[in-house]
Amino acid sequence: MYAIGADIDMVKAVLYALDDKGEPVKEFNKLFRRTRLTEDGLRDVREWLLESGQEYCILVENSTKTHHMAWMMESLGIFFIVGHSTDLRQITKSDSKTDDIDAEKLASYMLARLHGANQFHVSYYCDKETMRRRTLCRMAKKTAANKGACKRRIRMYAHMFGLTIPSGDLEHVYVRKSVRDIGDLELDMMLDELEQLIERSKMQKKRIENEFRGRPIYERILEIPGFGPITSAYLDALICDIGRFPNAKAFQASLGVVPRVFQSGEKDRNGKITKKGEPHARWLLYQAVSAHVRDFPDSPVTRFFNRLNDGSIEERKARREKILMKRDAMIAASRKMAAIIYTLLSKDRHW
Repeated sequence: MYAIGADIDMVKAVLYALDDKGEPVKEFNKLFRRTRLTEDGLRDVREWLLESGQEYCILVENSTKTHHMAWMMESLGIFFIVGHSTDLRQITKSDSKTDDIDAEKLASYMLARLHGANQFHVSYYCDKETMRRRTLCRMAKKTAANKGACKRRIRMYAHMFGLTIPSGDLEHVYVRKSVRDIGDLELDMMLDELEQLIERSKMQKKRIENEFRGRPIYERILEIPGFGPITSAYLDALICDIGRFPNAKAFQASLGVVPRVFQSGEKDRNGKITKKGEPHARWLLYQAVSAHVRDFPDSPVTRFFNRLNDGSIEERKARREKILMKRDAMIAASRKMAAIIYTLLSKDRHW
């Protein structure tokens, strides 16, 4: 069986094959050392492999361009898997990086996997329609983040120059009107930017609601207090099928909210979270859980958070604590919420 590594860039793929004894497949490596990243180029690869009569598997490192190649290979019936780039340390941590070296190392990873080694996790790749939905949600998430940053800039500017502005949410028209009444040119320019972001956010939210309305995963997550359309939609686009996660821990790991485990002898020690999962989904999950624990005191997630937080947000505020939401408590609450989401979807339950 041939183990093949594929290092790709914007226009080409560098392919390198090893046989089951670890010897280079010279003819293949000579022919496909530089392969056009087109259907015609990949079709030539498929035809050669079919004529060889050998079973094979191609390993591709996960990147932005991977989806384009994966969709083409899938349409051509080429067998491949996508590996998590963070696990492919011989490539990501290497001091000598060239396309040829990376393709050879990918082939060696693939060969080790065919012989039973488990050196990397296989990434899930979605279809074009799901990726389009994910992109829509990422754009909305970026707008939300920019909107929050703009609000902070306005308040920092006012604080710096001793200007008094209302304490309410700057998304409210009457609050922005009060700020405009100050008559500061720089503040007005920042408000113009904020208003553009508010309008863009409204349009994106409406489009997401129209796109995802009626989808089972979206509707089920939307039932959870504190979870809005953007977070629910992005988790829908990320999950696709809850059945692909064997358990709640696997789903938590896909979001990067599980702790690293360090083993020493017979003892295991938990470290910081892995952050190996989807960063956009993790950020949105944190925001939703933050709103949840603030506004829904009777929730089991809120009670769990309060125990780890050494009191509720209101109790810490009454004690004049500087930090109202401890980071470790927020991460643990987000992890618990992810487990609840898994249960709701896998067992067809409602919040």
